[in-house]
Amino acid sequence: MKILVVHEVNYLKKIIYEFQILPEILSMLGHDVTVIDYDDSWETAGNGDRSGLRTRIYVSVHRAYAGASVTVRRPGMIRLPVLSRVSAAITSGIETYRFLRSQSPDAILLYGLPTVGVQTYLAAQKFGVPVIFRSIDVLNQLVPWRALVPPTRLMERYIYNRVNAVATVTLHLKKHILSYGVPESRVRVLPSGVDTTMFSPGPRNTAVLEKWGIGAADPVILFMGTIYTFSGLDRVFSEFPRVLARHSAAKLLIVGCGDDEERLKTLAAQLGLTGNVIFGGLQSYADLPGIIRSCDVCINPFELNGITNDILPTKLFQYLACGKPVVATELPGTLPFLTGEQHGMIYCPLESFADCIADLLDDSQRRERLGRSGIQTTTSKYEWTRIAEQMISLIQESISSGLSFESN
Repeated sequence: MKILVVHEVNYLKKIIYEFQILPEILSMLGHDVTVIDYDDSWETAGNGDRSGLRTRIYVSVHRAYAGASVTVRRPGMIRLPVLSRVSAAITSGIETYRFLRSQSPDAILLYGLPTVGVQTYLAAQKFGVPVIFRSIDVLNQLVPWRALVPPTRLMERYIYNRVNAVATVTLHLKKHILSYGVPESRVRVLPSGVDTTMFSPGPRNTAVLEKWGIGAADPVILFMGTIYTFSGLDRVFSEFPRVLARHSAAKLLIVGCGDDEERLKTLAAQLGLTGNVIFGGLQSYADLPGIIRSCDVCINPFELNGITNDILPTKLFQYLACGKPVVATELPGTLPFLTGEQHGMIYCPLESFADCIADLLDDSQRRERLGRSGIQTTTSKYEWTRIAEQMISLIQESISSGLSFESN
């Protein structure tokens, strides 16, 4: 099949997650995949071009898999605050229309909404191309200003009730979609996954740790991913002395980057943790399994809010597939898939995080038992290829039915 993927983040620079993983798996399964993206990182890229309106085309792109080949088409925009989104909404719509007219894809997999959603759907209607919306977040919670929440909700209602199908990552997101009056028969739950051939158990690699000044015998706690203000790391920092009281050589390794990184670096210095909290920065996707294998405990201390309530972080599956125990806060969207210790997870509130971590560092047998449970869970249920095949089936079903939702 020829599949068009549309989103409003930077495919080439965004931390690797489903947006890159799923299209690249689809390409390796023999499908012709093109991505239309949006350069949401333009303000920090140091690009002097302030008004490039031409589409840039990148061929044979791969971020997650060397064997993948995806074409990325990036519509131009006016690189100025506010105007960037407004202009991108126009150029993305034009580029999508042109692509549908000239390339006749079989289906569209749509991730974005406020900037690219409505015009993508309208172009698809013009050319009779089915649209599957992939829901991985409550989109009205991601907008930068509260004034944008009501119009985003209106767009959610409009799109969800008109596309051919909605594939949500969690049951909670399915409930959110259904709240707009969408027929339940058109909403499927397809969770995130993990490549268990890549993310798999293995020995601790001391060379990986040495580059950050971590000793071969130091207990290592890993946080991996985008550093959001709601990541909960500030709470972990404040309680980390309790871990150090029991394991003085413990290191908290943070791999990734994000908006809250500089504030957290300052906080770590203020708390006297610079020798024990290491900011590893953004690492290549290929290096992540080796980093996870070299750690003792992995964490996901997200605070609960309108964004995190419904999500299923891919990093959890990556941790578990490498055989590492995970300490995490309870996210309602995650619990139906990873219910507890039988799946390699220990859930605890943020105020108890330090004690949970220290207890795990004290008990190697428990860590090993949790690790085995995590491996079993991921290999039996959440292999990415299996998830991709389910998405292919949904796309083929949408093509065959040729139906879209009734307007509500």
